Amino acid sequence: MTFHLPPGLKNILIIMVLGAMAQTALPRVGIDPTNWYLFYPDSENFRIWQLITHIFCHGGFSHILFNGIALFSFGMVVEHRLGTSLFLKLFFVSGLGAVLLHFGWMAYWIFDQTGYLFPNITSGHEFVPYPPMLGASGALYGVMTAFALLYPEESMIFLFLPYPIKAKYLVPIIVGLDVLLGIIDLESDNIAHFAHIGGALFGFLFVKIWQRYFVK
Repeated sequence: MTFHLPPGLKNILIIMVLGAMAQTALPRVGIDPTNWYLFYPDSENFRIWQLITHIFCHGGFSHILFNGIALFSFGMVVEHRLGTSLFLKLFFVSGLGAVLLHFGWMAYWIFDQTGYLFPNITSGHEFVPYPPMLGASGALYGVMTAFALLYPEESMIFLFLPYPIKAKYLVPIIVGLDVLLGIIDLESDNIAHFAHIGGALFGFLFVKIWQRYFVK
């Protein structure tokens, strides 16, 4: 029996690996890969292509390993169900939805700190630097949510949980933890929780619209 990755997932994983390799190699020849990371639009480092390129960059081996394994696990099934074209649309719509909610949270936080939504532009003063966002986690959450909607009764084992849990319960628990941690906003937490929530929300809307208007 020959094993084949569906083409959409295969190409996404290949680009993720190439992105990780470039992040390691480019600094050695004097090229800064942070130009591919996603900065808040107010930052002097923001570039429009970062809306896409940040998805294929990661913050270390464990980050890309987790996202790659999770995408492989969920994406295989979801792409076979939706087809390659719809799967890729789901992936990138979820990724951009993650950006939208992340920027919304950043705008709230920056306004609370400075009284401006775009302090570098409107106030004329340099704002305290904040880290960029990178990684496919937002898009992954959209694919994961799609899986839970399409196969709600499928039992799954997640990380260190010893017992299988149905997808219709597990995915809301995971997203709910992000909501909780995003609201608490621990200083030591460098995870973009609202990006995860945005990806899950747009993945949910994508599948619901597809089921309502396009599934016969």
